[in-house]
Amino acid sequence: MFLTRAAQIIGKEGFKTFGYALHQKMHQNMTDVKAYGNYQKNIAPKQRITDNKADCVEICSHCENYESLMAEVSGMNAEYIAVCDENCEFDKEFAGIVSHYIRTQKKAGRNLSYVYTDSEQYDSQAGCMLPNCKPDYSWDTLLSYNYIGNAFTAEKNMLIDAINGCMKNQGEGSKVNYYELSLMILSECKSENAGHIHQVLVKDTRTENNSDMDAAYRKADFKKMLLNKSGINVNIVPDKHDAVVEHVHYIPDEDNLVSIIIPSKDNPDILKCCLQSIRKFTKYINYEIVVVDNGSNDSNRKEYEKLVGTFEGQASYVYEKADFNFSHMCNVGAAKAKGNLLLFLNDDIEIIGQDYEDTDWLSVLVGQAKQESTGAVGAKLLYPDSSYIQHVGVINYESSCFAHLYAKAVDDENIKAHRNYADYDCLCVTGACFMIEKAKFDKAGGFDEAFEVTHNDVDICLTLYEQGYYNVLRNDVVLFHHESFSRGDDEVDEEKNRRNMHARDMTYEKHPKLEKYDPFYSPLLTQTENNYRFGDEIYSVIYRKPQKADRLRPAAGYMEVSPTVKVTETGYHDDMQLRGFAYNGNKVYYNPVIFLWNEQNCYRIKAQSVCDRVFHLRKGVDKNINYAPFFCGIDTTDMESGTYRCAIRADGKYYDAQTDVVIDG
Repeated sequence: MFLTRAAQIIGKEGFKTFGYALHQKMHQNMTDVKAYGNYQKNIAPKQRITDNKADCVEICSHCENYESLMAEVSGMNAEYIAVCDENCEFDKEFAGIVSHYIRTQKKAGRNLSYVYTDSEQYDSQAGCMLPNCKPDYSWDTLLSYNYIGNAFTAEKNMLIDAINGCMKNQGEGSKVNYYELSLMILSECKSENAGHIHQVLVKDTRTENNSDMDAAYRKADFKKMLLNKSGINVNIVPDKHDAVVEHVHYIPDEDNLVSIIIPSKDNPDILKCCLQSIRKFTKYINYEIVVVDNGSNDSNRKEYEKLVGTFEGQASYVYEKADFNFSHMCNVGAAKAKGNLLLFLNDDIEIIGQDYEDTDWLSVLVGQAKQESTGAVGAKLLYPDSSYIQHVGVINYESSCFAHLYAKAVDDENIKAHRNYADYDCLCVTGACFMIEKAKFDKAGGFDEAFEVTHNDVDICLTLYEQGYYNVLRNDVVLFHHESFSRGDDEVDEEKNRRNMHARDMTYEKHPKLEKYDPFYSPLLTQTENNYRFGDEIYSVIYRKPQKADRLRPAAGYMEVSPTVKVTETGYHDDMQLRGFAYNGNKVYYNPVIFLWNEQNCYRIKAQSVCDRVFHLRKGVDKNINYAPFFCGIDTTDMESGTYRCAIRADGKYYDAQTDVVIDG
């Protein structure tokens, strides 16, 4: 099989492309230890940008109780204070790097109250220290477990207020709990005031066997106090599988009517299983069911009518013969729905008994969906009668773009970062089980009917994120999804793959600032697999200092951009990102040079590229055409402010990128 595939690649795409594919295959078998070693050697030094000034940050570490921490912090003169517990150590360049980051953010008009970094922690399976690559600010994740850890930097006055609040709550002489401090500060912050540096700058020596772990991580009473103070009524429930995870069960008002919208056609047996499971396992009784059928045959139509009739007025049936368009079917159901909450459910979803007695699956989804900051809410989906994962959130990463995280992994223990047990903020959740408030659904414009088959759920999730909402995965709601376990490999079916690629391009055209960027999946993690393995090939976070060019080279022989040479510019994290396509031709790697220039200045930036071996499926070109998307992160600290034209040099020619780049002063 391998030799046959190798011959196909060599014959159609050349030896260089085969070498690239072989390298990628070998990389998939690389251990985290090896990948992290490569990162420390080759990538980390490029990211450690600092101007050697640590004027913003002072470090206060290892204070025993809140009183001693207050005394230390109050006596410091810096605008920001970095704190950590006795198990943490800051990198020797920590203060300089964080100070530089804070100044960069201020330059961009962003005033931070709280900053955290990635950390290095002991991994018992590997038997050594490995990186913990964290998501960006994720309030719902933080409520579920302390994903940030016990080291962070906070604006001094905010930190003092949080210490005072914790002292009042816990009493005099209480040991400092850094999870409490993070919760206290971030409960008062907006998301734009919380910064995350994607660099490993903290060493956490804590092990899984520490006796104080539960006390350090589980803070049910504190969380309940904090949320109750905001007028939010909750129960805090410990996870039954994971010692450090808790779930916030928001207590819903039972006046909320949930409209369960189920698109279906010619599947009466499947629909029957779904409807019967809803009736059997749902305690929250204020719901209606809307079945939307786009053209079942007469016999199945009668079966559907019988099934809906068994709900005695609590269900309705909409029959509208039309070509398959999943988005249109969902929108038809939403228009017929009477509820202020919409739950879109595939007809092959089966409700099962849940782990928690205080509530049920629908109550958990309702409570989360009613939160002001929540957009869409999803659930953990397993393949039927198994512990294989079908859905624990959708990530947006470099290789395949949108993919189900940990698809087909076994859900019998903590996989990594509590990703299959903790509740997580996600960029996207699947439309197979998708709850949203009707008002937010309408604000997002419903499902875009241009996405007839795939990416309709991705598109609306991206819209919700752009509108300021957080899409939330509830891992404490577990359902069966009767999707075929062997289905998913659409790469085998070229027509399906081409359709998916086209839908991905449409998605990025509509949401250009989210092109291969996911704030909830670290760019330090693998960008070629749908899991949390560490990646030694860092795509989006290779920061570079632009070199000032002596003269404006692009002025001579300047060409208009061709369809095969373009540049897209997107703001990113703490600096600026440039990415686009450099060339077409049978080359694997090509590292173009980017020029940013105006009448006063010209800067040259070297980019990196990889081979995009599936470009022909998206654009309908010959299979032997391999595009090389390029990317680089740019540190703009030393660049003069102004508006710059953007050009690319490829194959000795200069092309107009038709993009203006603004550098703020």
